[in-house]
Amino acid sequence: FPPRAVCPTCGRRSVGKMQRIRLAGKGAVVTYTVIHDAPAQFEMQKPYVMAIVQMDEGVRLTSQLIDVKPEHVKIGMKVQATFRKLGQEGEAGVIHYGYKFRPMA
Repeated sequence: FPPRAVCPTCGRRSVGKMQRIRLAGKGAVVTYTVIHDAPAQFEMQKPYVMAIVQMDEGVRLTSQLIDVKPEHVKIGMKVQATFRKLGQEGEAGVIHYGYKFRPMA
């Protein structure tokens, strides 16, 4: 994850005070929701699943779950991060990439 200059929890300036931790990309679903009424840029994806994933290193991330039908998602499901397209600005605009999670095989 990109380093931050300010702690997102307490607001304390963290420059030089936080430890970097490399994430292996594996975790488990803590909770999730199925999005049926999506913003315009995500209309083609609905219904889709957003989840809070607890990484094996202990941190929690919010992300979209992919490659799984909403009815097959379960609390505790083991998932792995994957690099995917997140969106695009207009027809010929900038493409944004990032992580999403999919069930582990």
